[in-house]
Amino acid sequence: MPMSLAQALAYPGELLAVWDRGGLRVRLAVCSIADGKLTEMAATEMSEDEHATWRDELRGRGVRQGATSGVCPFTWSADGRFTVWSLTETVVETNGDTILTLAGYVVARDDADRVVSFLDPGSLGRRGVKLITRAGAEVIVAEEEDPAAELDPTYGIDNVMIDAAWATFMGLDLSTWLGVPHTDELP
Repeated sequence: MPMSLAQALAYPGELLAVWDRGGLRVRLAVCSIADGKLTEMAATEMSEDEHATWRDELRGRGVRQGATSGVCPFTWSADGRFTVWSLTETVVETNGDTILTLAGYVVARDDADRVVSFLDPGSLGRRGVKLITRAGAEVIVAEEEDPAAELDPTYGIDNVMIDAAWATFMGLDLSTWLGVPHTDELP
């Protein structure tokens, strides 16, 4: 039996309130963070007015805020520090003013020049977010290869706009957190 929001909020340890505004109603999931993984404990849908009330309530309780978008394979938070989780692990973490990726890249916050939300022109299924350094290096923050783009002959730009919206939202949040420009290459 799933937990209620009240039960989840009473859970010991670090919590993350994950907001998904990709549907017709706002979805709130309360997740625990342990061993680099997120575990959803409770979830509910709500109106925009309820969203504002709950957001303020959770901030008042010291619950870190995060986001996702629809069928996105990632959850992220720019609340305090910037973190990205996949379905199974932490893929990006910040430590002070250093960004650490699962792939082993380390970028000082001051070295960030801009953030790009991208779509691979050769594959509508490959999209993500990358960080461009002042030296011109490209560091992938998060990316996915969605097999639906290759398997479904009707998959087109309309599908990309829905399925890849997460990359725009994450890119905007990261660029705001870094204080650098954001370029959105998604349609």
